[in-house]
Amino acid sequence: MFALGRIASLAATSSTRRAPAAIRSLSTLHPTLYTSTTTSTGSRAQGHVSTPEKNLDLTMGMPKELGGSKGPAGGESNPEQLFGAAYSTCFLSALGATHGSLFPQHKPLPKSTTVRALVSIGKDKTEKLPGFLLAVELEVPKKPLQQVGLEEAEIHKLVQQAHQLCPYSRAVQGNIEVVVRVVDA
Repeated sequence: MFALGRIASLAATSSTRRAPAAIRSLSTLHPTLYTSTTTSTGSRAQGHVSTPEKNLDLTMGMPKELGGSKGPAGGESNPEQLFGAAYSTCFLSALGATHGSLFPQHKPLPKSTTVRALVSIGKDKTEKLPGFLLAVELEVPKKPLQQVGLEEAEIHKLVQQAHQLCPYSRAVQGNIEVVVRVVDA
């Protein structure tokens, strides 16, 4: 799952992978449109994360799989869940924006449109990189997209272009393996 450098065709496999970028360039915001502030205290295992507005106020804990005593059902959150929530929400927004520009003749995407993020943490398969690595799978169910009149090829084009537009996809490009799948569910 953590092998880097493989690319699969979206049309052929209903998924796309991004290979590490050969050359990366730094992008600069101008103007900055919004900045969020989040403060973490404690640690990954026994921490707390919040925003000044208190609309995000979470106890952090280590998943059982990583040596923690509680799982997600224990009421604690972890960085992988937060990253998945942020990435899937951003990707869903990119889907809507891309849909509006690619297919203005169709109705807007329905509220039932979803993106499911599976964020994994593990070690480097080659054992060349120390520490932990992340990998992400994004699943986009096609049924809501078909409800607005999109054909199979249009759905794949939409998802592929949303992946290119999404700020999170751009941020992780070349750093972690990301697989985007159109799924039947």
